[in-house]
Amino acid sequence: MLRDLFQLVDTDGSGWLSHDELSLIVSLLGTPEASIDSQELLERLDRDGNGRIRVDEFLTLLEDHNRLNCSLADLKRLKKSLVQISSTAGLSGVSLVEVDCDLGAGKPGAGSGIEMFKSAVKHQQDLQKMSAGLIAEIREGKTPSAHAATTGKSTTPHARHIKTIAGVMQDAANLVCSTLQQQSSPIVLAGDHSTAASTIAGIRRAHPQSRLGVIWIDAHADIHSPFTTPSGNMHGMPLAIACGHDNLSEAINDPEPVTRQLWKDLQQLHGFESAAIDFRDLIYVGVRDTEAAEDVTLASHSIPVISTEQVRRKGAIQAANHCLSCLSHLADVDLIDVTFDVDAMDSTICKGTGTPVPGGLWAHEAILLLRPLLSDPRVCCWEICEINPYLDELNTLAELSLGIFRAGLEVLGERFSSPSSSSSHAS
Repeated sequence: MLRDLFQLVDTDGSGWLSHDELSLIVSLLGTPEASIDSQELLERLDRDGNGRIRVDEFLTLLEDHNRLNCSLADLKRLKKSLVQISSTAGLSGVSLVEVDCDLGAGKPGAGSGIEMFKSAVKHQQDLQKMSAGLIAEIREGKTPSAHAATTGKSTTPHARHIKTIAGVMQDAANLVCSTLQQQSSPIVLAGDHSTAASTIAGIRRAHPQSRLGVIWIDAHADIHSPFTTPSGNMHGMPLAIACGHDNLSEAINDPEPVTRQLWKDLQQLHGFESAAIDFRDLIYVGVRDTEAAEDVTLASHSIPVISTEQVRRKGAIQAANHCLSCLSHLADVDLIDVTFDVDAMDSTICKGTGTPVPGGLWAHEAILLLRPLLSDPRVCCWEICEINPYLDELNTLAELSLGIFRAGLEVLGERFSSPSSSSSHAS
């Protein structure tokens, strides 16, 4: 156990623990004695007096557990915290990943939201400067465009355009995976929400041994399958893909063989036969428009839903902390993906999306919610989707989305420019 802890804390691989590295242990122990002076601990363990701790000296920490008031359970929790931190500690910046597809939505146009969004960023000097500073050279990865306007009629009514969407999702998963493998955190700008399943798949490919949690901020549960969907629109299916969920007990459709095969392929897009995420590693925020088959799934798997009313009653910051707490204490995840569908906001301010729903978040609530979420060191990816400029007649949604994007960049800028991040990234 202690050897494992030593290797996790020895971020520069020197074979020694510095004062700063030892301080990390003290801060994470979380015991009543956690206020112990790290310099005192260093002097106690440093038997040869060279100001650094060798692994054999570190192993004497167990003998000192009474002075530290830490049990074996405390050390196990410490190890888990260090593993979670190390999962994202190598991320040295942010990259933009564009997934230009609107085929999964009922109304075309969401794919054009990406270019509109980027163009708007360039016209706001403060936001452009912030983006240029944080997103390395505005380093971008982009999937080939797949728009309803240039694609023929779908021949798979229970999963419309699934063949084309599957190709986009393969490209998107590759991009997300390679971005993370290059030690960069992806900000995914997507057209419709169908491709969020490929974001999850890409994260799992990059971190196959890590447990991934998902915070899904949306008006809809998006957990239909080709067997249960009343519309055939794939933007209502990404979580059924990620969770490997067909929901056959609630089936109303008999999908054709090609749909069944492509659906199965998508459920294994992350590279394993098991599901990309577990139901218990999923939490919803703002969901308020579901259908009967989805309600059965949410109830039978006890998936938490933080409603708009709860956000207001608790306060957005407290609601965000509750989400993170659920993923810590109930799920104990290593990494977190935060995905934000703009229809999570109220329909009075969110006209420029395909499926606006009353009773959603106000823009300032969305910002207050996202700030603590994106501050969590386990968050390795942030996704924004479903901005449709053809429906945004007053340009309201574009302006609100820019405000949310700015707030998110501020948080990520603080994360990746902090001294602790720099020292971790240098290793």
